[in-house]
Amino acid sequence: MAEFNLAVHYRARTGKSYRNELARKDMVPGVVYGKAVGSIPIELEHKPLKHIMGQNAVIDLTILGPGQGETRQLKVLVKDYQLDPIKRVYRNIDFHQISLDNAIQVGVPVELTGHVAGGVLQHGLREIHVSCLPGDIPHSIIVSLDGMNVGDTITVQDLHLPEKVTMLTEPDVLVATVVAQRAEEAAPTVAEDAGAAGAGAAAKQTEGENA
Repeated sequence: MAEFNLAVHYRARTGKSYRNELARKDMVPGVVYGKAVGSIPIELEHKPLKHIMGQNAVIDLTILGPGQGETRQLKVLVKDYQLDPIKRVYRNIDFHQISLDNAIQVGVPVELTGHVAGGVLQHGLREIHVSCLPGDIPHSIIVSLDGMNVGDTITVQDLHLPEKVTMLTEPDVLVATVVAQRAEEAAPTVAEDAGAAGAGAAAKQTEGENA
């Protein structure tokens, strides 16, 4: 399980105009949620997020108070975020406070490796939901496609999880399947061949009459 250190600042201001001001400074507004802390508005630099997002990482978060105010240390996970689809920058991010001693529910990506022996691979589920302690969250679940052929399928119940991780996704959900390759074009029928030949002959005759 990857762990990261991240320093953020307490955010004293709200509103659209201030969010726009943060965006111009390459900063991101956010909130830390948790039973023990309620909700804490924060702001942080955009650059460190590029290394954290998508990692399912436990983050040692340092919240720096305004001025020389109180500093808080929390362990958190990324809960939600908003990504600008054009500029590919984060517009908002939410963190969830956790305890390393309490199990949590989290999504884990499914990673397909290898190559099917024949046919065409069709993807199913891209992420499963599991329950485990924060320190036991797997980075991903690896699924090998080697040897799969037409008609073969992999469902959630075929996945192998680490010992301390409990599956929450339904076992019969499809992860991957292999189907037959679809012919790009159907072979022409005898009637179609004859019709094409007749049309060609008529065209040549017309050309001869017009010569």
